[in-house]
Amino acid sequence: MSPKVSVIIPCYNQAAWLPKAVASLQAQTLGNWECIVVDDGSKDNTAEVVSNLALLEKRVRLVQQPNGGSAAARDRGLQEAKGEYVQFLDADDTIAPEKLEKQVAEMERDEADICYTAFCSENAQGARTKRRFVRLSTRKILVSWGLGASVPIHSFLYRTDFIKQHNLNFQSDCRHREDWRWHIVCFNAQPKQALLSDLCGAIYYQNEQGKTGSYIKMQEGNFEFMAYMLSQLKGIRKLQWIFRISEELWIWLLRMVKYRSTEIAKTILLLPTDSTVIAILLMPLSIWWIFIYFIKTYLVK
Repeated sequence: MSPKVSVIIPCYNQAAWLPKAVASLQAQTLGNWECIVVDDGSKDNTAEVVSNLALLEKRVRLVQQPNGGSAAARDRGLQEAKGEYVQFLDADDTIAPEKLEKQVAEMERDEADICYTAFCSENAQGARTKRRFVRLSTRKILVSWGLGASVPIHSFLYRTDFIKQHNLNFQSDCRHREDWRWHIVCFNAQPKQALLSDLCGAIYYQNEQGKTGSYIKMQEGNFEFMAYMLSQLKGIRKLQWIFRISEELWIWLLRMVKYRSTEIAKTILLLPTDSTVIAILLMPLSIWWIFIYFIKTYLVK
């Protein structure tokens, strides 16, 4: 029998999307999986929907907890996981039918700790973008994440022993961009292999009601997370992070020009003053990366 994959779905008031996410698991060519849906204190009928799904699909089980955010929900899922591999999946996203089977085979062959695939986005009308490949490194995650080097968490498959060996977890006090932080700590733990599979394995749904649904929420979340990570990083990693803040300041300035909003202007107060000064001094260097990002994003088809 193939190794078991533990699929962890954090869910807060997304009952309507869950059946589609679970259906993408039932369509997997690898059958040895378990699905742990962590109901994070939902106020909708999430628990009822999962219970009904579990009656028909024995590989699905419900775990309930008071609302603590998606980081706390994913940590709870890790505690409950029994598989040799871990797959995270948000309630409104799906994965390709052959994803688990292909990634497990590749990781078993190369004894890899991490494997991630190409991905595409899907909007509310069902239209998908072309698949994207991003080759990651710790430096790229620190300096370029959110600027052309972002990869959705459900593109990844992780070896459970790797997570346990390095005591990797999601910090419940990190309420913004917890996926970004998770990738930083995973790659900083120096996995044996971080394979990039050519499969388009993850379909990311662009949910306008999510945390990144408005430019002000997006900017607040980015600055709050950047301030949070300043206390977590040291040495060259911290300097790389301040460089990323300098890039974010360009984005912030452009948003202020575009929206002329006093609310977005105030978001800079979320950053500590000393690091902000250094980031401002680095802005003449970081403008080149911002220029390249905009060229690739808006001009190159």
